Amino acid sequence: MMEVNYSQKKGLISYVINGKITADDMRQLQEARDQLAENSALKVLAIVISFKGYKSFEGMKNALLGDWRMLPKLSKYAMLTDSTWLRALIFILNPLVLKSELKAFPLRDRKLADRWLE
Repeated sequence: MMEVNYSQKKGLISYVINGKITADDMRQLQEARDQLAENSALKVLAIVISFKGYKSFEGMKNALLGDWRMLPKLSKYAMLTDSTWLRALIFILNPLVLKSELKAFPLRDRKLADRWLE
């Protein structure tokens, strides 16, 4: 399940993941990306309470394709999670994603992540 929000003014997409991600969740996220398509310095805040994978191959495919298309405009990506492996993944990906900064924070550090994204 995913809750998706976006702010044109801030150029920010935020979403909360709690459980399995569905194809419908990915459609909602893509709609937010489309709304901010003109923004050349997109920021993302992902709040991952629990990630239990994808309900379908289509959902996973849409997630990967959407992320790939967003990369040229992505300036900052912050993830709030208590998952050790997800925070490690962000740390590993950060130097590989040129033009963008990726950073992971524990769930309790929402204010710190918000400040970093500004």
